[in-house]
Amino acid sequence: MRTFRKKTKSALWRVGALALAAVLLLSGCGAGVDVETQSVGARTPTASAFAGADVHGTQAANLVYVTNSGFLELYYDSAAQSAAVRETNTGTYWQALPAVRTDGAEVPAAVLTAEVSLDGTLYALNSQDNAVAFGTTVFTPTPDGMELTYTMAPDAETARLEPAAAPAGAVSLRVTVAFRLEDGALRVTVNCGDIALSAGCVLERLTLLDWFGATDAAADGDYMLLPDGSGAVEPIAGVLEEAYADKTFAVYGADPALLETETAADGTLQLVPARIPAFGMKRGQSAFVAVIESGDAIARIASHRATAADAYARVGATFCVTDTALAGEADSATLYTGNSFTGEIAVCYRFLSNRNAGYAGMAAACREVLIRNGTLPAQATAVPETLPMVLTVYAAAAKENPNRSALLTDFAETQELLRLLKAKSVDNVTVRLVGALDGATSQGLLRNGDFAGKLGNDRELESLLAYVRAQQFSIYLDLSIASFGRRSVRASGYGAQGIDGGTLSYAQENPLALVAGSTQHTRYFLRQTELGDNVEGFVHAFYDDAFSGACIADAGRYLYSDYASAGNTRTVMAGHLREQAATLAASRTLMVDTGNAYLLRDADVVVSLPGTCAYPETDSYRAVPFLQMVLHGVVSYALAPANTAEDAQTAFLKALEYGALPSYAWYYEKSGTDADAVYHYEAQINAAAENYKLAASMLGDLQDARMTAHEAVQAGVYRVEYNNSATLYFNYTDAAVTVDSITVEPMSCQRVN
Repeated sequence: MRTFRKKTKSALWRVGALALAAVLLLSGCGAGVDVETQSVGARTPTASAFAGADVHGTQAANLVYVTNSGFLELYYDSAAQSAAVRETNTGTYWQALPAVRTDGAEVPAAVLTAEVSLDGTLYALNSQDNAVAFGTTVFTPTPDGMELTYTMAPDAETARLEPAAAPAGAVSLRVTVAFRLEDGALRVTVNCGDIALSAGCVLERLTLLDWFGATDAAADGDYMLLPDGSGAVEPIAGVLEEAYADKTFAVYGADPALLETETAADGTLQLVPARIPAFGMKRGQSAFVAVIESGDAIARIASHRATAADAYARVGATFCVTDTALAGEADSATLYTGNSFTGEIAVCYRFLSNRNAGYAGMAAACREVLIRNGTLPAQATAVPETLPMVLTVYAAAAKENPNRSALLTDFAETQELLRLLKAKSVDNVTVRLVGALDGATSQGLLRNGDFAGKLGNDRELESLLAYVRAQQFSIYLDLSIASFGRRSVRASGYGAQGIDGGTLSYAQENPLALVAGSTQHTRYFLRQTELGDNVEGFVHAFYDDAFSGACIADAGRYLYSDYASAGNTRTVMAGHLREQAATLAASRTLMVDTGNAYLLRDADVVVSLPGTCAYPETDSYRAVPFLQMVLHGVVSYALAPANTAEDAQTAFLKALEYGALPSYAWYYEKSGTDADAVYHYEAQINAAAENYKLAASMLGDLQDARMTAHEAVQAGVYRVEYNNSATLYFNYTDAAVTVDSITVEPMSCQRVN
């Protein structure tokens, strides 16, 4: 049997690598490759003068029929130079601009908003005040829809010129938005490569249709669907004055290369990660879900709920067309300007009505779009006969000294854990083996890796893998393909760089801090030019076919640009990470941690899938299993291990409610610390085995089913339906409840089929 072996490296190679690293560490960096810098003052753009309600709103009398597809009709607003969609089966209109106000209130709605900089000064332009009001919009019919071209400038004289002909120092921008009805959906696109700018101008941000469906007259039961964690719904009826009226979600997370952070300096949330690029709105018996099909890696999804100052609830997307970052004090900051996105921005709007007008229907429509565009696999992964339990086994924990680790579970002990579970009638286990490579839980450079010391010899590894095969279990080796730990810090020549030229790193929380004595591990992102060799070197030299597959620990959670070389935008990096995932999945199955959408195409299992939301839940903001409803029956998934939650039994029930595989995280050897109460298997195994039996009875034959409905039937009680007529009830209260003539005991669940 071929197992992991260290590759032979000559002493000369080692010396050369260390010398190169030393040079890179000592060399100064002021900016990344192809980055321009300049000193700037305050960069708050001044809003354009309000040109009147008529250009900022839609009137029915101005709507001109364009085309239809299925139950949809597309209309052109000839006065506001905007668009609207009508659902013919319900008569509902979804307008890019809200209805014209007759009370004189200024509603700054626009089809497009652009942030353009010239010599570091930022200007805010919008399609209504800076194009429609000046008469510089062009309507063009197309075979399946229409195009609206907006030439925008701060003044009418400049707007009437071609951007290339604008005088020196002028700001001008021309953008074409295409609206097309295709297969019963509205597809809105902007080709960023065709955007025209006056000399010296840079398009930094482009906001597209963020007022689509905006309303100030919502009814009870209306809400926005937001991509917060597993998904969240926020009611839009009435004025809600709680915190976080405005929320912003960074698709695939903040970009450290652009000096972005998820949390502001004062601790408030500012860029919450969105794992799939989708959002929606429900109004009455109609709803839409929008899926960003292209340009997703540079997207920000932002919402606003009604307040006393701004009564229009709305949700839409902004695209960071050009990489920019600010560093330093606000009045004397350095502005970094890097790569620009030149591809197509595309947002697909699917419309739902009646029983489908809710987050379950939105999830089904979103899944169809993601399968069609290749983000999700066209065919579901193979479903085992018995429900798997996902067991994370910690092999070794990294200590503060990067060359030392604490042994927690060797190969023989891992096999013993599986034997104990089998003896307790846990008939299928999916193992995620964490901390088994050099560096333990702070793994070093993958292609230089071998097993961490003291885990056992080849015979013990072979015995473990043979047992897994004999029991028809599966085992995934946890590895990082896009980052490396402190053991490799001297090889900083492998590190990706930010827009400011600094080496990119992140702090990885250490769940075993009580055992290993370090609350965080610093990890360095790998530069793009090394990604392929890193994974291929590992596969060719070390990867044993006896493992079921690999678990990608980092690339499904973090996405970054790399300014160590030219052209490596987030979009480009997402493509490269997808390629490496495909390499690992070529001959075996693949597990992915967290599940950013660009890695789902080749994934068989997603672990640590978000099951909550980041913004605090309130009476007017709650988590829902939207993400799970998209994936169920297509890709298997598990939430965070139940034993790591404050209330393990509630976490286990929530996983079942969300259709997830039961999940636990253990080690075998006692550490003598308080961590044993959470992670040592003896404290968990009996309850886990009993929970597994319940999970198998509830979900065992539903692994390839679609989750078709989910709702709160009363406080603390939920009903979930699947497309094979199974209905599950979950009661999180401390008293028995009766729903649909079914009695559910406290803190338990019940299935009706």
